[in-house]
Amino acid sequence: MALHLGRRRHETAEEEAPRRRLWPRRTQTPPADDTARTVVVKRKPRRWMRSRPNPVSMLIMAAGWAAAAILALGILLTWGDANPGNVLVDAVLDTGRWLATPFHDVFTRQDPEEQLYINWALAGVVYYVLARALSWMTRF
Repeated sequence: MALHLGRRRHETAEEEAPRRRLWPRRTQTPPADDTARTVVVKRKPRRWMRSRPNPVSMLIMAAGWAAAAILALGILLTWGDANPGNVLVDAVLDTGRWLATPFHDVFTRQDPEEQLYINWALAGVVYYVLARALSWMTRF
């Protein structure tokens, strides 16, 4: 059994079953005389539903999410007083330090941990917003 992501199902000769609606359609009361009939026009699906995902924009979003996740994990490890001698903790903190380099002294505080929390959180938000904007620009 293979999993095909992003591929369309094979078209069959049969009509597809109508999709279940989250709320009922508005119904209009029929006119007294049957001369006026309601015409239902089938609309095209919305653009984001009919377009295939762009792999470049997906890669940009994944990079933004990864940067924000590494910075958030570094904040949590610092807050939880994790052992910096551990290889995994050291790797996460080194990567987070490298990612937060442009935001090193944006906010200065007396407590170095509080300064790390604020600057790294700012870096994570900026990386996510930039990734979101670049992903949106490369999507269409």
